[in-house]
Amino acid sequence: MGKGKTTIYDIAREAGVSPSTVSRALSQPGRISAKTEFRIRRVAEQLGYLTPDTADDGDTPLPATGMMAAIVPTLANPLYATTVNALQEHLESKGYGLITLDTNEKPAVERKAMSYVMRNVDGVALISSRLSEPDIRRITLVKPVVLINRTIPGLASVTVDVAGAIDDAVHALKSSGHSSITYLAGPVSSWSNEYRRRCIRASAFRYDMTYRVVRECEPNLSGGAKAVEQYLIRPTDAVFAFNDSLAAGFMTAARRQGLRIPEDVSVIGFDDIEMAALLTPSLNTINMRSATIAAEAANALVNATRTGSSRPEPIALEARYISRDSVNPHKRSTMKLGPYAELTRSSDTIVLTLLSNAFNETMPRINEFMRSHPHIVIDPIEGRTQENTLSLYWERIINRRPVPDMVNVERTALPQLAASGALLDLTAFAGEELEREVAPRVDPASWRSAHYAGKLYGIPGDQSQTAMFYREDLLKHYGLAVPHTWDEFYDEGVALHARNPNRYMGILDTTDVQHYLSFFRMAGAKPWVVEDDTAIRFQMTDDRVRFVAKFLQQCLDDGVLKAEPLWDNRYMLPTSGTYLTMTYANWIGKILAASYPADKGLWKVALPPGFVDPSQIMTAEIGGSTMAISAKLPPVRQRAALTFIRWFQLDPASVELRAPGGVSAAAGYVEDLTRRGTRDPYFDQPIYDVYAKSAARVNRDWDNLPFYSQLDAEFARLIVPALRPGGRSDDRLDEWERRLKLYATSQGFTVR
Repeated sequence: MGKGKTTIYDIAREAGVSPSTVSRALSQPGRISAKTEFRIRRVAEQLGYLTPDTADDGDTPLPATGMMAAIVPTLANPLYATTVNALQEHLESKGYGLITLDTNEKPAVERKAMSYVMRNVDGVALISSRLSEPDIRRITLVKPVVLINRTIPGLASVTVDVAGAIDDAVHALKSSGHSSITYLAGPVSSWSNEYRRRCIRASAFRYDMTYRVVRECEPNLSGGAKAVEQYLIRPTDAVFAFNDSLAAGFMTAARRQGLRIPEDVSVIGFDDIEMAALLTPSLNTINMRSATIAAEAANALVNATRTGSSRPEPIALEARYISRDSVNPHKRSTMKLGPYAELTRSSDTIVLTLLSNAFNETMPRINEFMRSHPHIVIDPIEGRTQENTLSLYWERIINRRPVPDMVNVERTALPQLAASGALLDLTAFAGEELEREVAPRVDPASWRSAHYAGKLYGIPGDQSQTAMFYREDLLKHYGLAVPHTWDEFYDEGVALHARNPNRYMGILDTTDVQHYLSFFRMAGAKPWVVEDDTAIRFQMTDDRVRFVAKFLQQCLDDGVLKAEPLWDNRYMLPTSGTYLTMTYANWIGKILAASYPADKGLWKVALPPGFVDPSQIMTAEIGGSTMAISAKLPPVRQRAALTFIRWFQLDPASVELRAPGGVSAAAGYVEDLTRRGTRDPYFDQPIYDVYAKSAARVNRDWDNLPFYSQLDAEFARLIVPALRPGGRSDDRLDEWERRLKLYATSQGFTVR
């Protein structure tokens, strides 16, 4: 639907705001509250207003100019200046000139610069942009954009991942006797600053080092001098600075205060600018590979401009830790603070650590909570992936090391943490009133999954019911219908593979065990029963379980399914068109849209097939997160943590700020979108109606084992190698059950 059909008045009516508010949100982002702007933009996208063919006032494409633009926060930053110079050199070699606009670290100036370049250049390189995500997405509808030092899902970007280099640096500090770190943070609007802070925070947590932060330092020499004053209030053994200029200013001012570097305080910077090696002592730093960034960005920008990119590829380089002379190799720490606790500014402020796989999409909600609850500070610790998050948390449990105050974990892993005694039993802590009050506000299947052995251990954040995503065009091309039963799915898959051996009816994801198990759950088969928190009954050799395993193996044998990893935590791995259907959790729709933008309108969504009767379809869950609280927190901190997780998961203000594509576990969320007749712009259909029907059909007679890590490991070792034609994977159920029984017994469970 284009502007000729949808107007700002339609958007205003749907969003419940005035037309003038819609106009400000779409043409002058940042002028209204983030919550309202977010809602307006989501409605505009759903109504088809913000689409590439309508983003510009004209119907004809903008003419080529032979010029590119680089928009940079400040050329006073040596790293940015070096990057721009290298970018200009590479673009000139490809026949393009470069216009550089310095925004003086001001988002308002950057926004004006964006408006200027929309009609005067062929493409834009945004270097460490301070703009909001909606601002950036708006210009990508008109011009090719490559982000440098920032990522946004679905957009082309070139970044340097500092996580590994930071971990190397922190490990070196720990090994040489340091026990505490201060981060001198840069501009609050800088994506790089926030990512660096989270990585330093995570590494400090990993090595049990005290962590604190001095916020909003000016990223220059004078900013370093001012930062020393804040640092001396509670000094630490080592300092990370947002960039080398800030580090140099800190070192100079620290010496004036009588501190010796590195004897009294070690200093590490970022960027590895020329000055870093010339300081006395020479500065340890993180090399950001500016020349390589510029080359990659130039290639990406020219490619997008000349040929168009059907799938914007994020390019991630690895930063390097450069060891010089500003770190004390034999530090004797005098710090007596507790591990990984950020220092508070007032006695009535409660700081709570939260471990989660990522925070890029959730920080707006966390910030809104802290704004509305000023005495509770949330300190994020990033695990980077769900697997790493669980591994990090579990390693601390088994080694009796301190755990974070809260953890956001997949529900399949929740019983494992609950059985260890690490998580707070919310029913015992808050009483039955919590169950009676919160249960009606949560999707029933998600709510049940937040329990283990009859006790509540967390509050779920999203729904993850299965649906069938299918390529409508390819089904029509091969004369196939949308299957309503798995028998139909099999017959059509055999016919398809006979006509084209390079295409399959569906995929069996081997990333982890969850997708494989979802077929058993959809079939009503139950491989095990968790009777209570001490006993498990295994029934993996029951007829129904064997039937599902044999069916999956038959599909592999006959080319109906192919087993391989589905995605890499960002994008789909298979080539578009390899699979005609994907029966997976609803959240995979968001990944499809980001991975295959050229397939917009070709993918559709339906309920999964039924194993027997289409009218009796059962669905399953794959993934889905739950936020839980550490059992070891003092009661006053537990109450603060409960306040946060309830607000974060269920409060309307938080739900409204959710990133597009996810499905909240809050009761009525999907139904409300269904009542509005909301059409998804990628699938061009009201997908939430399908999701609501799937949620109502979830098979709730299912238990997650209290040792997910072991279950997944045995799946990878034993079952995955056999998921191939002729692999006889179904014959391995007996051995899988035997191994799981042995492990359960070793963990103190009674096995039946």
